[in-house]
Amino acid sequence: MEIRTRDVPELHVVTEERSVDQAELEAWLPGAMARVGAHLGTEAFPYLQRAGAGRPIFVVIYEGNPNEGPTPVEVCAPVADAAAATRTIPALREAYVRVTKEQVVTGRLGGVYEGIEKWISDQGLAVAAAPRETYWTDFHAAAPADEVFDIGFPVGPRL
Repeated sequence: MEIRTRDVPELHVVTEERSVDQAELEAWLPGAMARVGAHLGTEAFPYLQRAGAGRPIFVVIYEGNPNEGPTPVEVCAPVADAAAATRTIPALREAYVRVTKEQVVTGRLGGVYEGIEKWISDQGLAVAAAPRETYWTDFHAAAPADEVFDIGFPVGPRL
């Protein structure tokens, strides 16, 4: 697993939030992405360093683990117009891993989250905010080996 870091700029976003467990998340997420996605523009997000840079992105922020029970989850769609945003995500430094569709469908995401958290600790850093998944391609159309989203943790100095 290759863990990288990047600087994520401040993002103005349109959001939808709900407290869900894993089963509810799987049912709610596609509709939430469609609803917030209706507000998307065509701006580029070069910090993602991804193929298909003209495609929309979604950021899903988890305030806990939906596998352990209901937890607040926020689906965010970045927009260029700050006045159209429902909130602003501050700029941050992020440790992240690119995830393939195969990792998702074979149930290996938990290990990715654990691996990033361990790496953060090993680097003498601290998790600075809730983890997030940044979606930037059509998951359902992707082949098993295709990278489909990033799992990222905002990081900062250990206090």
